[in-house]
Amino acid sequence: TEALLSAAMLTPTMQGIIMAIGKARSVYDRCGPEAAFFKAIKLEYARLLRFAQEDTAPENDYRLQHIIVYFIQNQAPKKIMERTLLKQFADRNLGFDERCKNIMKVARAKLELIKPDEVNMEEYEMWHQDYRNFRETTIYLMIGLELFQKRSYVEALMYLIYSYQYNKELLSKGPYRGHDDELIAHYRRECLLKLNEHAAALFESGDDQEVISGLSIMNELVVPCIPLLLVDEMEEKDMVAVEDMRNRWCSYLGQEMESRLQEKLTDFLPKLLDCSTEIRSFREPPKLPSYSTLELCERFSRAMASLSRIPADGR
Repeated sequence: TEALLSAAMLTPTMQGIIMAIGKARSVYDRCGPEAAFFKAIKLEYARLLRFAQEDTAPENDYRLQHIIVYFIQNQAPKKIMERTLLKQFADRNLGFDERCKNIMKVARAKLELIKPDEVNMEEYEMWHQDYRNFRETTIYLMIGLELFQKRSYVEALMYLIYSYQYNKELLSKGPYRGHDDELIAHYRRECLLKLNEHAAALFESGDDQEVISGLSIMNELVVPCIPLLLVDEMEEKDMVAVEDMRNRWCSYLGQEMESRLQEKLTDFLPKLLDCSTEIRSFREPPKLPSYSTLELCERFSRAMASLSRIPADGR
């Protein structure tokens, strides 16, 4: 199994199961596949339970590696966890050596023995869908943070906006359902402030093309997002950020400028100052590529680790 473990194709789930089967070898030799199956599944569940109880840094998020860790932390019904773990042991990829194959057959037989009324399949599907939503939200967040770190603020914004919205929905069901909302709020806010700053600099240049480009960043990206920052009055930092953005543009009012710029500014300011918190139609969420679990864990870990090296600027 050494060579197999090192194969990058193996998911963290498969690696765990192969190791558990390896540890149950003596039981297998003494008592056969069924006893070894019970031993292995017990070992694997105990290992995942330890992960679920561990206090880990955000860059080492075991929920991304193992759906069962997500289920344990969010108190999924026992039957749903059991069926999920059984299905993992019944995976056809385990058919590469005799011992694994025999244990897989035991798992398959056990799966078939579960009566329809024992596991509520609708609820089972719902928990698995919740996990897919968590994974998807993680991908939005990861790509948003990567783009932010590359200073690609225009591209980063929608990923950060959507990861914040989706994460809020996840957290409404429980604290371990999603990611740290303050962290996402911070980068969402910073991204808008950076775009506002960039757009203002383009406007100040006075160059026709740049002025148009600056105002289109404001009209297409910044202004539609302002209601999202004003939705929750408890979020003081968001309120302050909106004030800062508005003040930046209002400060031009008393300044000497060419009449064509004055005209554009007069046309634009009411949109920026509109206080309604009505969420207008929004850009579609960006299309997500698909990632293997290993790739997702590695990239997410890198993105989170590099954040801790960049001091937040106290906003």
